[in-house]
Amino acid sequence: MAQAYFRHLNYSLGDEDSSVELHALPADARHVVAVAGSGGRVVPLLARAPRKVTCVDISDTQLALTELRIAALRQLNHTEYLGLLGYEAMSIQRRLELLSSLPLSGSARTSLEPVRQAVQAGERIVYLGRFEGMLRTLSRIVGLFTGQRGRRMFEQPDVAGQRAWLDGGFPKGAWKLVLLLMGNSAVLNSLLYRGDFPKKNRPESAFRIYWDLFDRLFRTLPVRSSFFLQLVFFGELRYPEGYPIECDADVFLAAQRAARTADIIYVRGDIIQHVQEQRDVDFVSLSDVPSFLPPERERDFLNAMKPGLAPEALVVTRGHLRVASPEVQGYEVVSGRYEDAIAKERTQLWRIHFYQRRS
Repeated sequence: MAQAYFRHLNYSLGDEDSSVELHALPADARHVVAVAGSGGRVVPLLARAPRKVTCVDISDTQLALTELRIAALRQLNHTEYLGLLGYEAMSIQRRLELLSSLPLSGSARTSLEPVRQAVQAGERIVYLGRFEGMLRTLSRIVGLFTGQRGRRMFEQPDVAGQRAWLDGGFPKGAWKLVLLLMGNSAVLNSLLYRGDFPKKNRPESAFRIYWDLFDRLFRTLPVRSSFFLQLVFFGELRYPEGYPIECDADVFLAAQRAARTADIIYVRGDIIQHVQEQRDVDFVSLSDVPSFLPPERERDFLNAMKPGLAPEALVVTRGHLRVASPEVQGYEVVSGRYEDAIAKERTQLWRIHFYQRRS
């Protein structure tokens, strides 16, 4: 794994729309194992009331931020939760009060001391990650190249209006230059991955991948509904309809009820190895972990996890410029069941695959 990359707070909001995993997770699952990330990808899974959730990450800081989110979920109301994380406005003093009131472990509080200091300085938690910082930098480049004509996409009344603006008023030439920059692996390495960016294995050029991705978003989804597009064009979230699914009031309340009774644990380590050591896991949310594995482990990760999976367990993977193609003996590829949810995913950054262990 890319240890140098994962030593710091890389994600505080994230780049995944967890509505796909929420849609796929059966209600009342016995044991869910998920990559912790920022915690924002775990919180929605609690809305399905799993009995046990294991949050796994190789980063102490990401685990600590996940613990913070779940502690806030258990203790705060919806308005306080949004304010503490920085989705909504809140005074610095109130944020600090809420942060100090959360029952965090000693190790999590130590890991999150830089976060507390950032909050004290007026920063918002959801923008503190390296990825979010990269998107904020990118937004300035987008603004420099595309100006107000680019942002007017967000002023259109509906998807039909977006299509008309894309074809008639959007600065396509300037946008092409932005995407050529985004498709440059050296730039991505420098801005985010510090040399650890997974090697692309998709046949299309990076430029074509990004051109198609954004074209699909512009033409099929209300752009205000995508937190990813808001970050790309504004460097911040301006429209509540685009907040991640953890912010949805119904999802929040369902997750809160479950979080107060579920067994939630935090494990620092290799998620594939952890699943392998279990015996009852019936849902695994791997994010893009397979993209960072060496070739032999990338091919074998499903087989490696098999001893820890219950019959008919689901494994969900994501891949961006690199998409894993594992050996699937003993599994059924069931991605087609979730085509509609995948098509509505609000970042469109990912190729998402579902594998179900055979009975």
